[in-house]
Amino acid sequence: MLKSKRVGGKRLKCIAVTSGKGGSGKSCVAAYTGAALAKSGNRTLLLELGGTFMALDLIVGMKEQAVFDSTDVFAGRCDAQKAIVPTAIQRNLHLLPAGLNPVADATDADLQALLETLGKSYDFIIVDGVDFSVFSPKFADMVLQVLTPDSLCVRACAQQAVELNQAGVKQLRLVINNVPPQVLPMYGAKDFDDVIDLVGVQLIAVIPASPKLQYSSNNAQALDEESITVKVFDNLAGRLLGKRLPLLIR
Repeated sequence: MLKSKRVGGKRLKCIAVTSGKGGSGKSCVAAYTGAALAKSGNRTLLLELGGTFMALDLIVGMKEQAVFDSTDVFAGRCDAQKAIVPTAIQRNLHLLPAGLNPVADATDADLQALLETLGKSYDFIIVDGVDFSVFSPKFADMVLQVLTPDSLCVRACAQQAVELNQAGVKQLRLVINNVPPQVLPMYGAKDFDDVIDLVGVQLIAVIPASPKLQYSSNNAQALDEESITVKVFDNLAGRLLGKRLPLLIR
């Protein structure tokens, strides 16, 4: 099994980021959560599997530098270390990007072997773009489910949460992303407490809508250290490390 660090009495090393619906900003959440973990002194890898689209290379500024990708690694065309590149947004943060096409003909055993290899070099591995119809979610020590405050995403994430629990996920946490200053009413939910009840997943972070965050992710930049958004991601990373920190809900 993948050897992981003890965080809050539990082993935590590989974190998968997912969502029940496209457009929730999960790749952005993966990138800046990884950056916050790296900033706190943890050697961190973003592993993109290409279950949907390539995204992380653009967010972390490595579009031109990435020569190989995770598809090449699974196909045996190169080893993982050759495909990994350091990111432009944070020291200690590295990327193994996805290819143009989804991972094909790879098995759970292939992913487990890759994680075992990578785990020797990294404190945390953040997995984005995973297709759970290809890989079992049980490879992850924790799954972060990213949700935007709208009825369609809430319903999709509620269904996905049921499926992840049935698949044996032990630690599932909810990130509510892109939250405007005033949240519009949602069908069946008056507030975030109702959203949490509907999805049935413990809340770990609430990320405010932010033009600065959108600009940073679109221009491969680190977050403004003075912004509330960077403090939210720092606290998210701290909570993943087992610290008791506030959610910073505006």
